[in-house]
Amino acid sequence: MKLLVEKLKSSLPQEWHPLVEFVEREKLPNPRRALILLEKLYRKVNALPEPMRGEFGSHVVRLFSYSQFLGEFLVRHPELLPELERVYGKTLSPADFRPPVEGERSSFMKGLRVFKHFHMCRVLLRDILGLAPFSELVRDVTLIHKGVTAAALEFASREFERRYGKPSSTFLVVGMGKAAGFELNYSSDLDLIFVYGSRYGETAGGSYGKLQNHDYFTLLAKEVVELLSANTPEGICCVVDTRLRPNGTMGPLVNDLQALEQYYTAVARPWERFALLKAQPFAGDCDGLGVEFLKLTRAFVFRKYVDLTLIEEVLRLKELIKAKVQKKGAKIDLKLGKGGIREVEFIVQAFQLIYGGKFPQIRSRNTLVALKRLFKWGFLDRRSYTDLRQAYLFLRRAEHMLQVTHFRQTQTFHPESEEAAELALKMGFDSREAFLAALREVMERVNGYFNRFFPTGENRPLSTITEEDLRRMGFAEPAEVKRFIEVLLSSKKLSPEELNRLDVMGERFLELLLEAPSSKNAMKNLVALFDREEGKLFFFSILNQVNALRLLLFLLSTKDFFISRFRATPELVDFIFRPELIEEPVTSEVIERYYGLLGNLQLVKNLFEVVALLRYRLARTKVEEFFEEFTTVCDFALSRIYREVSPPFTVSSLGKHGSREMTVGSDLDLLFVSSAPPGEEGARSAVELIKRLEGLGYEVDTRLRPFGEKGELVFTLNYFRKYLKENARLWERLAFTRFRPFAGSISSEVEEAVREFIFSEPLNLETLEGIVQMRERLERELGRKEPLKYGRGGTVDLDFISYTYQLYSGKWLRNTLKALRTLAEQEPRFERLVELYRRLRQAETEKRLFGELVTYGDRIADLREEVRTFYLEFTEWMRERLS
Repeated sequence: MKLLVEKLKSSLPQEWHPLVEFVEREKLPNPRRALILLEKLYRKVNALPEPMRGEFGSHVVRLFSYSQFLGEFLVRHPELLPELERVYGKTLSPADFRPPVEGERSSFMKGLRVFKHFHMCRVLLRDILGLAPFSELVRDVTLIHKGVTAAALEFASREFERRYGKPSSTFLVVGMGKAAGFELNYSSDLDLIFVYGSRYGETAGGSYGKLQNHDYFTLLAKEVVELLSANTPEGICCVVDTRLRPNGTMGPLVNDLQALEQYYTAVARPWERFALLKAQPFAGDCDGLGVEFLKLTRAFVFRKYVDLTLIEEVLRLKELIKAKVQKKGAKIDLKLGKGGIREVEFIVQAFQLIYGGKFPQIRSRNTLVALKRLFKWGFLDRRSYTDLRQAYLFLRRAEHMLQVTHFRQTQTFHPESEEAAELALKMGFDSREAFLAALREVMERVNGYFNRFFPTGENRPLSTITEEDLRRMGFAEPAEVKRFIEVLLSSKKLSPEELNRLDVMGERFLELLLEAPSSKNAMKNLVALFDREEGKLFFFSILNQVNALRLLLFLLSTKDFFISRFRATPELVDFIFRPELIEEPVTSEVIERYYGLLGNLQLVKNLFEVVALLRYRLARTKVEEFFEEFTTVCDFALSRIYREVSPPFTVSSLGKHGSREMTVGSDLDLLFVSSAPPGEEGARSAVELIKRLEGLGYEVDTRLRPFGEKGELVFTLNYFRKYLKENARLWERLAFTRFRPFAGSISSEVEEAVREFIFSEPLNLETLEGIVQMRERLERELGRKEPLKYGRGGTVDLDFISYTYQLYSGKWLRNTLKALRTLAEQEPRFERLVELYRRLRQAETEKRLFGELVTYGDRIADLREEVRTFYLEFTEWMRERLS
């Protein structure tokens, strides 16, 4: 290397020396290649080309070090350097990738190749200089191929119409594979299918006479292939592969729509659904015949139901690939090897083929776009999506950097070779060992996901699992889980086929069960799920859907929340995993839409409570948003019943419903206020309202009315005003900070009476001390029974901060989190309270759902101690303000 540098410095003119020194100074993937190509360029042009005198010169030299093929091309065509300098820094539009269609055949073929190689130089420069993201690079590579294909078709069509006349049908070139997804790699084969409208008819006639449509389009397709793939002094333009057509190499090169329909309806094999998943009109009659072709193939590719038959086909294709890769010995195969690009593509394509018929939202020909849609619609969790996306980008870039040297369609290299060392530098690693370690980690991760989604190999049936096995796997209650396994496998509710399907899932099922928050609850409730035919059918319909099964086991882990709602309305399983429900916020408008569709208030209430929980579980909402959505469901039910009962009084709410912080198991605290004495009709309406709410599963509490259980269920506004003025106590003043008028003609008057009660007298030191004593009494009397709520540092500490701050500030915020946020804005030292609220309420919700603290068990003591510290600090801060 040093000798070569000295040789060039002595033989090249001074103006070339900065470029030689650049090679000497920079750590390039192949500096020797860069210097040899630089010397070749000098011999070609002698004087340093003007574009090479600036920064662009070092960029070209860097390209030389990456690609022998493109370097040789630029040496042959130095006249293209000014244009390359002009465009390589720009983002081009599709219109910029249209080569001229002119000249006689040989000059046109040369022009196609020069056009393609020139634009590949631009793409590579943008890649190695970090000027464009991966998605733009592969889009541009695809647009280059799309442009040369369209040009070849146009050129061939002109000549053939002169010879034979215009055909009576149109013609279409279909791009397959990566071409359809706009994700071609640097040296992809171009997979094409040729389609024409109808075999019936002939050309209009020309200098060579007439031809039947089929014969004409066969010749046309052959000419297009020849124009693109023939070897010339400029090399080939594209390697065209037509083997994805019906019957492969044994079938005709071109097919009309009728032949395609017959083939895909009766003859096509399952793997061809994978192929046609990535089919895109590429050139020719894309708007007419292209639309018809896609309509025809879509019915073959996508089923209207969840299609699990494809899983076996994935595994079969995987085994074929594995056998092929094993013949390559020690070489690493970035595409077909274990954990390679093809496994990521299989995962994405299989999900789309299995679920894309029922959920068209997840369809996309582009792998990265499809991955994002699978994540967005809940088929992949965030970690799986992130891991697979990063792995795919890493592997595709490695593939590009491997191919770019000689622009050959290769994905394999020997780990001990100089090629591997050069590839490591191209990938930005300092050493071959560091690159290989990173590559190994990426491919192992991909293979882990592949095996998780499409498990193969040894998998012990459930019936062979012992209690000791369960203990070793990490189950907290192995004896209980084992007992429920035995109950399931001896269930008379399951057919022999269903029992077998459950049994053979074996350890894979147990791994998912172990992830569930409560394995014991999940197994217990699974037995109950099978008591209803709807539950059994639903379970076995998702048995091979890992993410759906994981979510179901999460729901079954809840102590009573899901199974009680399922028992009441088993048909809710038809809706709970709909991606549009998971993604769409739970609003009254959405609930109203489904109520109009289903006409069953109990079903709609249960469905949207489950949906709200799933949205929270999938991190679509924060804990306070979960409370908001849960309250919205209650609001809808209460509003609907109120309209139907049409009582002669106004309804208002307090507690968690009043503050819109309802969670699982929250009471519904209601007040009934009338403008005139309600009489028997008012009492009957109140009882009916309560019974109907309780029939939906709500625990209605009316004890916050004047004089509690001793007072009238429905009372007048004047009576209420008098009570608040003369009899109400301090604890009621605090409770009414959560008051919310709900429905009725005198809602505003009731609200005004409550406002006056809360805020007519400002907070003073004596009242503050009364509040502190009240909190101490609650802790003393109820702290041991419900420590997370009433104990030291429990949620009531935060509620009391909220009550007190609202009385002090005169701001009626009605909601604990809003009060804590407003307090933090006034006094920044209390900012931490917002996060503590979230965590404590998350823990409380966890306890209500599963009967235990699943994730907060080890941390709850520290959280509560921190809450208590802030509570005491807030109390002292208030004393200072009121003194």
